[in-house]
Amino acid sequence: MFYSEAILSKKGPLAKVWLAAHWERKLSKAQFLQTNIQTSVGAILGGDQPPMALRLSGQLLLGVVRIYSRKAKYLLDDCNEALHKIKMAFRPGEVDLVEEQRIANFESITLPDNITEFDILLPDPSLNLK
Repeated sequence: MFYSEAILSKKGPLAKVWLAAHWERKLSKAQFLQTNIQTSVGAILGGDQPPMALRLSGQLLLGVVRIYSRKAKYLLDDCNEALHKIKMAFRPGEVDLVEEQRIANFESITLPDNITEFDILLPDPSLNLK
């Protein structure tokens, strides 16, 4: 055997990668999203471990590619869903208002001219436009 059996054990660093390569359907969305691709590739390259067989490293790299592909698919789905929700929130649609209510009353959109004591005490502004 060209590898340590602890690498592919259930709690090993490459267990999810090996499952992704062989039984992709057994991994849940949360397990795909929790897998760190950089640490998985680092464990496959493993400078401190004995070399792995070429076939095993190829299978593990296939698992990394499948995990990356699934992560990209989940990201694309989330982005499409967010875009759809934004479009639905700001889409122009039919206005359900009665024709008389579409125009605002002058009193409702205009502030009244209130003269206070402070306004009376101020001198008239002199506008020298010459």
